[in-house]
Amino acid sequence: MSSKDPILGHQIQQLLIKHNLENPTNSNVSNWQDENYRNKLIQQYGEFLNNLGLDITNPSIAKTPSRVINFLINESFYGLDYNNFPRISSNENIYKYTAPLYSNNITVHSTCEHHLVSIIGEAKIAYIPKDNIVGLSKINRVVDFFAKRPQVQERLTRQILVALQMILGTEDVAVSIEAKHNCIVVRGVKNFNTTNSTFAFGGEFLVNDGLKNTFFQN
Repeated sequence: MSSKDPILGHQIQQLLIKHNLENPTNSNVSNWQDENYRNKLIQQYGEFLNNLGLDITNPSIAKTPSRVINFLINESFYGLDYNNFPRISSNENIYKYTAPLYSNNITVHSTCEHHLVSIIGEAKIAYIPKDNIVGLSKINRVVDFFAKRPQVQERLTRQILVALQMILGTEDVAVSIEAKHNCIVVRGVKNFNTTNSTFAFGGEFLVNDGLKNTFFQN
């Protein structure tokens, strides 16, 4: 995981709350780093598996509760903890670069909050720089941060837009995500080929049809 910026993270959280874009969570996320609390979660998950009918004394399953809880906290859902928000480096736009900058094929690995199965896809981000330019990899890290939580794709798309507008210091941001939801693949209609596309636009990308069309074509 990259270096973190909890102060920026909590500023972003307040911004999302203002825009009604925060995920449905409670204060228990703040207990994740407490070892006793983690052990409690591991115990509870073991009890769940036992009640489900699995023999958690079997060597193949005995460590599953610990593996799952650590995976959820450290990897799959780490984006629920704003203390993990990535540190964003930026530089003055001394090049006076004012054309749109595109970042394509950004990997999106998330989790459907309705069935807790995976969402896998790609994001595309564009923005028009103003006074500052951020390190390009930081855009990927912002996408990953918001993806690593139980999500719906529509909210995820808007979260990335609003956060990047604040971080980049410009309203001129565009976001698209195309993803496959494995809740559609492995259950319900069981359709392997369905993908879902979402878009969010701000500033010039919202009002300039030519710029919007270029974003779709890029």
